[in-house]
Amino acid sequence: MRRAELWMPWRLLAPAIVLEATLVLGPLLIGIWYSLHNVRFFQIRAYVGWANYQRILTSPDVLNSLWVTFVFSLGALVLTFVVGFALALWLERDGRGATAMRAVVLVPYMIAMLVGSMLLKWVFAQESGLSGMVLGPLGMGDVSILADPGTAMAALVFNAMWRDSAFAMIMLLAGLKSIPPGLHLAARVDGASAWMRFRRITLPLLRVPIVITLVRLLIHFVNILTFPLILTGGGPGNATETVVLKMFRLGFQDHVLGQANALALVVFAANLALVGVLLLLFRRTGRL
Repeated sequence: MRRAELWMPWRLLAPAIVLEATLVLGPLLIGIWYSLHNVRFFQIRAYVGWANYQRILTSPDVLNSLWVTFVFSLGALVLTFVVGFALALWLERDGRGATAMRAVVLVPYMIAMLVGSMLLKWVFAQESGLSGMVLGPLGMGDVSILADPGTAMAALVFNAMWRDSAFAMIMLLAGLKSIPPGLHLAARVDGASAWMRFRRITLPLLRVPIVITLVRLLIHFVNILTFPLILTGGGPGNATETVVLKMFRLGFQDHVLGQANALALVVFAANLALVGVLLLLFRRTGRL
């Protein structure tokens, strides 16, 4: 009877474990196998070993996509976090107005990434978009935001900020709500200014939410596909072609699945490193 009770949890978990292994471990093993072969149109032609990895890591297009991913992720991370933090501080106090504004801020986050990106693509369109209506009277009607590398990247970063600042607000607002109000009240009685209370009380007690928000957003932006695919298409040229978009094109446009899976595994290793950074920072932050 005791032995049956000991095995009961594993019996209950067995279907979930089998499903997880089928949907996660199976594709991962197939991806590793494909990355070591010359695969075109799902047909394995020859074993090439590490040649796919060498090819993608020395390809100018892939290196450019890594740089684009770095620029986009850094810009989107900084802007999204700052806007989300500002919104969290602004909407911290409860009230009808704050509740309504929280709902308004959450609207872009509730919209599907595909729909939101298509909406912004229409907004930034040169002829029929709102940007053309605004720039036209200023004598800049011939300016195309999505046709210039600099402004196209700015539009891509704005797309990320417009949607995901709500996520940062939710995470940081939850952290702000967990701070005991008595701490701020005592500091105010002692004559501490608003900046001093923010620097000495709010920021130290928000270490863990800040770390989680930053790393979670960074992982999200590094692996994003919908924003560049729908909004800019990786253009102009390949100025906004992120590494995940490059992976998508290698696999589904160029049909070189071996190289696409090799790049996917490199990105997967980068994600594992980011998760390791999250765990390390979380442990260090918890001790401070």
